[in-house]
Amino acid sequence: MSVDWAGVTARVVVEACAATAEDVVLYAGDSAVADALAARVHTLVRRDGLDDPPPGLSIICLHGWLRRRPPAAQRAVIQAAARLLPPRGLLVVGDVMWSFPPDQIDAPEQFGDALEFVQTTATVEGWARAAGFLPDLHRFGSGAAVLIAIRGQS
Repeated sequence: MSVDWAGVTARVVVEACAATAEDVVLYAGDSAVADALAARVHTLVRRDGLDDPPPGLSIICLHGWLRRRPPAAQRAVIQAAARLLPPRGLLVVGDVMWSFPPDQIDAPEQFGDALEFVQTTATVEGWARAAGFLPDLHRFGSGAAVLIAIRGQS
């Protein structure tokens, strides 16, 4: 049986955002998640990055987006999210992240394309913590994960 990992993470990402009508969401990723979020929030702004954030930003959501950038750019995006979000703002990242070393992953191609820059869950969680987030990472098998990170007070 083949698992639709993109579908699994998409559903978890939408629920993890816990978006309400009052939220302003900056989103980068595929259309299915954007459509699901748009039905829940007052303002959803789609971008291919964190440039030009909307006023009142409360959630940044990235789905299938982070792994398509080199590691330095991935870390910079997480740091930028920490600067853009208010205290208790939410960063949600749903993507391919290796739960253990890539050479121990059976059939990594099952997780889709653009796997060159995939990071480990520990790396992404560490970047979020270093940027001032309180991260909670949920793994789905060996390669799909959703990071839910609340921005700290400082």
